[in-house]
Amino acid sequence: LKGKIHETNLTYEDFPTSKYMGPLQYTIWKSLFQDIHPVPAALTLDPGTAHHRLILSDDCTIVAYGNLHPQPLQDSPRRFDVEVSVLGAEAFGAGVHYWEVVVSEKTQWMIGLAHEAVTRKGSIQIQPSRGFYCIVMHDGNQYSACTEPWTRLNVKGKLEKVGVFLDYDKGLLIFYNADDMSWLYTFRERFPGKLCSYFSPGQSHANGKNVQPLRINTVRI
Repeated sequence: LKGKIHETNLTYEDFPTSKYMGPLQYTIWKSLFQDIHPVPAALTLDPGTAHHRLILSDDCTIVAYGNLHPQPLQDSPRRFDVEVSVLGAEAFGAGVHYWEVVVSEKTQWMIGLAHEAVTRKGSIQIQPSRGFYCIVMHDGNQYSACTEPWTRLNVKGKLEKVGVFLDYDKGLLIFYNADDMSWLYTFRERFPGKLCSYFSPGQSHANGKNVQPLRINTVRI
């Protein structure tokens, strides 16, 4: 540097705080957040629908399969008794919604949406005619949409996080790779009633495979 460096006499009161608000990272987040539509949904899981071998976190955003003895949960028509599944607590009957599910390190899972009034008892065919609109990871590294028959998905690499976009009024349910927002699959349906998010972490094994949970990726500011 050439020349002298002059010290400023500006004080905090002289600083244009109307223009520069801090902390900067939160200012940017809040500005961006106002422009995102839909805002990522703050979903939670409904413990009353969870299969008795599923373990939910205290905040009902994480679900894992438990290899120990079944939990002594009270049975009800709302609870899945064969399929290791759980529904979201929120029901969607209109509007546009988006959420993300972390699926990293798993070898089996199924996520999507289900009609609020789907059958929860016995072995269930997960397909649109039964009120389920889902995609599945199976056989360790294969991905399919649960259509009739299943539709194989063209996925490069391994999914770490899945984005679920629902436009209820237009009858659109779209799945994305949430890391780069590349498209995975689209269901086009005329939904006859309210929908709940659907989660199945699959069964874990004694050899340590598929023990990782499914986790709703909550947005925090």
